Amino acid sequence: MKKGRMREAKLSIDKIVGRNIRNKRTYRQLSREEMAELIDLTVSHLGLIERGERGATLVVLSKIAKLFDVPMGDFLIENNKEENKSNTEESSIDAARKKYEIMSTQLTEAELVFATHVIQEIVVLRNSK
Repeated sequence: MKKGRMREAKLSIDKIVGRNIRNKRTYRQLSREEMAELIDLTVSHLGLIERGERGATLVVLSKIAKLFDVPMGDFLIENNKEENKSNTEESSIDAARKKYEIMSTQLTEAELVFATHVIQEIVVLRNSK
């Protein structure tokens, strides 16, 4: 993948993650100031993340996921209301796999190990239900 395309993919992921964070925050009726305080970020930094102008680190994403009691992967899924509801589970898995592959090219080795561990824990939790 060329650098320009990688950059575009990262920006696209940053926008999806930011939009999902903002949607979750507003749904929970938290102000940006309240949320920033709860996850130990500045309000301006949270604003940059929500607008997709800056990517959320795994540490920040982990804090946000813990705050909302959702898996970190939930923030990577593009919620498009016009999407065809007949998408199969297999195509959803393929889409998630592609997003993970794109995201993994942007991570350091330590972040990639951490992300892999988080995903493994999610699988264990889902299989135990």
